Amino acid sequence: MNNRQITTLWSSIIVEELIRQGASFFCISPGSRSTPLTIAIARNPKARWKMFVDERSAAFFALGYGRATALPAVLVCTSGTAVANYFPAVVEASMDFQPMLVLSADRPFELLDCGANQTIRQENIFGSYTRWNMQLPAPSRDTPLKALLSTIAYAVAKSLGESAGPVHLNQPFREPFEPEQPDQNNPWLAPLQEWLESSNPFSSSIVPEKVPDSDTIAMLRQLLAAAERPMIIAGSMTSRADALAVSELSSDLNIPLYADFSSGLRMVASLHPWQLLLQTPEFRKSLHCDLVLHFGGNVIAKHPSTALQEWHPEHYIVIKPQQARFSPDHNVTCRIEASIAQTAGMLKGCRATPPKPDISTVDRFFKRASEAIQTELLPDKPVTDISAARLVSELVTGQQVLFVSNSMPVRDMDNNANSSHPGGIPTAINRGASGIDGIISTAAGFASGHQKPGTLMIGDIAFLHDINALSLLGTLPVPLQIIVLNNNGGAIFSFLPVSECSDVFETHFATPQNYNIRSAAETFGLDYAAPQTNREFSEVYRTACSSNRSIIIEVKSSRAENVIQHRTLRERIMALAEEELCH
Repeated sequence: MNNRQITTLWSSIIVEELIRQGASFFCISPGSRSTPLTIAIARNPKARWKMFVDERSAAFFALGYGRATALPAVLVCTSGTAVANYFPAVVEASMDFQPMLVLSADRPFELLDCGANQTIRQENIFGSYTRWNMQLPAPSRDTPLKALLSTIAYAVAKSLGESAGPVHLNQPFREPFEPEQPDQNNPWLAPLQEWLESSNPFSSSIVPEKVPDSDTIAMLRQLLAAAERPMIIAGSMTSRADALAVSELSSDLNIPLYADFSSGLRMVASLHPWQLLLQTPEFRKSLHCDLVLHFGGNVIAKHPSTALQEWHPEHYIVIKPQQARFSPDHNVTCRIEASIAQTAGMLKGCRATPPKPDISTVDRFFKRASEAIQTELLPDKPVTDISAARLVSELVTGQQVLFVSNSMPVRDMDNNANSSHPGGIPTAINRGASGIDGIISTAAGFASGHQKPGTLMIGDIAFLHDINALSLLGTLPVPLQIIVLNNNGGAIFSFLPVSECSDVFETHFATPQNYNIRSAAETFGLDYAAPQTNREFSEVYRTACSSNRSIIIEVKSSRAENVIQHRTLRERIMALAEEELCH
């Protein structure tokens, strides 16, 4: 068997075992060194794939696909800086426990550190951000093929383990790369005969859920039963089942539930937006929770952190399945590494009395706060960041998914959403590292993974950061409605103290970018609309939701007016809270 045949067989075995392990979607970027892998994917009828000219966009698309399917997409690229472009998405996947598998082609040993073209040190390039990485050998009959199969199976298992995340396999290839049909009767293949004749994976891995022990559950039940003012926080979660279990526990125990947008529960119609109450110092003081049960990880707003620092609860308990520590303010009193769904289910029925504060007061506040936000939606008023978020939350259909960019869009959705869906809808954000890079690509991958049309809310700077990803939309299996909140710069900086530094603020922080979003839509063959009022926005968005074409909906606003609108609404809501306390 010659070198071309060995490389062809080697690559086809890698691809076939990935598919059998469930990693059957490949994000491929063109390149010469990766030719054997690309051809193996293209010629495998069970493989699904998408081509990307930009590796950074490919990686974020893979991230979105992983969020939607809980399966790793396989990233395939050539050697050199191609693999380095995966880094931002690898970091996000690592920090937010999303599966991903990088399969990078590389130069062989003899071409490293000798001035060979397009060659960098790729082994372990992602450092501690991978769950596992392996430098594979160059294809050779000296390597038992069972060892190759075992390695591929383990790589997928590590990506899907209890702390899901990215895995990197670095595969050197020697020339020539062009395929040649191998001899199927070669003795090298004999140990794989059973695998070749079946459609089963080489091996399987079972990772059982971490069930908390009886002593831990007894301790938690006792603490919850004794607490006078408990609260549950639902932070970032990767499992829909976990989120619903936390919601059911809150209902069962009649305990207030702070449902962060990253939990997947914010768009559930029956849940109160405690985000609004925790903004109010007086209400935080009246709540003064003595026990906080925190399921999952990060939350978007600072208000829960502020409340915890003011309350100093006797018990601040974090429950999450991953080993990674979560205690950004170093005030967690107990950390439990266990299944969220299992733990929540085992805590039901442990409280006999409802908690304070008076529920009627809270219900009345939320009703009045909702009415205050609704005044931003008057049909003839100009559409704003606030009203756009509220309208999308009300108009998005159950047949869609919703992706929200970091910075101001996610805060507007977290504060102002008003869903009518009893079970919510699939939602996502890139909140592991909270970057604004790769947002369009991730949203495209998220919608594609769900096989549902998607809506993306994004700011103008984040839109510009990933503008080349618009080239993906014409080939997506589902349409994407991109709502660009364009206030000509980084709006979130206007809410920070640095905005008072007038000599440097506009040039070094707000950084206005005067590009034309309509022209961008035309360049990539996308529909475009720029509604001026809430009525026009609602009409455009409803029409877009029923269309099979992707569209960019631009919402233009002034950064200065945006700040005033947000602060005015917040003051109104805080005033309502104070009124209810004095009621």
